[in-house]
Amino acid sequence: MIHYLMYIDTEGDIVQIRIAKGVNPANKEIDAEVGLYCVHHMDPLEDVSIFHNLKAWNYTREAWEDRTTRPNRHAVWQGGAWTWAADKLLDDIRKERGTRLALTDWAIVADSPLSDSQKADAMTYRTALRNLPSTITMAIIDSVEDTPWPTAPSFLA
Repeated sequence: MIHYLMYIDTEGDIVQIRIAKGVNPANKEIDAEVGLYCVHHMDPLEDVSIFHNLKAWNYTREAWEDRTTRPNRHAVWQGGAWTWAADKLLDDIRKERGTRLALTDWAIVADSPLSDSQKADAMTYRTALRNLPSTITMAIIDSVEDTPWPTAPSFLA
């Protein structure tokens, strides 16, 4: 009996797990509806999330292999190991940058209570935020928190 449909990317990482029911796609073939390789899992699982986190499909052996837990949300399963996905981290850095910019919007509007000097400092800070992605070295950053964020003027902090 098929318990689960495991949808696998080209690297063997589980993208999606569905409960099998009704008419199911063929085993070990691309499911045209989803566009991913589908593996039927015949046994019930005590904890689906543990299986999802600790297993990868080996296409050569056509079997599940154990793997370590994803080290962070910026890692991708590639070539049988967790590898760095700097583009995912850069996306998160850009989102955080957007938040930091939004928190300072008030400082540069015409009716801001800040002095001209403070507004200029706020503009300098905002420019540094906008330029940040092109000035950082991704090879030395492991997380959004490790990003060398520009220091906000004290009146913005």
